[in-house]
Amino acid sequence: MTVFAAVSACAAVVGCASEPVGPSFMEVDRARYDVAFDAACAVAREEGLVPEITDRRAGSIETQALTAGSLLEPWAWTDLTATEVVEGTFGFERRRARFEFVASGFRPQPPEGTTPLAGPVLPGSERGSGANVPAIEGPLELRVSVSVERQFRPGYQGPAYTRGLGSFSTDVTVKDDGRAPRDRSTWTPISRDERLERMLITRIAERLAPPMK
Repeated sequence: MTVFAAVSACAAVVGCASEPVGPSFMEVDRARYDVAFDAACAVAREEGLVPEITDRRAGSIETQALTAGSLLEPWAWTDLTATEVVEGTFGFERRRARFEFVASGFRPQPPEGTTPLAGPVLPGSERGSGANVPAIEGPLELRVSVSVERQFRPGYQGPAYTRGLGSFSTDVTVKDDGRAPRDRSTWTPISRDERLERMLITRIAERLAPPMK
């Protein structure tokens, strides 16, 4: 009953889940690309999504993962909804964001045929020169993708309502060499957080808006 009471209190404080509100992308004037790039980094950092890999030439920003708050961590709720807080309690979750500037009107095309995807053009590759956003002459679009990742721990045995209790199964056929057990947990993307994506875009637009006179 205590857990359900905490969930109810959480819902009263942070609100229920709602449909994503705001634009799905933002138009950026080519002349303000550098300013918009810096604004995206600043907004991401304010939300706890610290930029980890930034490529101004390719127009991409990859952030570090931000652990979702649980019922026991109200200081980490920030902009989470009640549903997201509950999900972060029952399953250890985190979020990671990617910001990408592309030419206006860009629409991804599905791959044709059965040719394997080659992946991004890496430094030194002979397949091409990769993206060059500063060389684009027309307007740009900023798109944000936020992935929700959940932790999976092999051998974990414990109740679903807490991560503090429980144990791990051991393989008795493997000899114990006395060293500390290695963390074998994996993080798997399970969904997108469209609400957070649109919120980030809205806040970047607000930062780039001209000051009120």
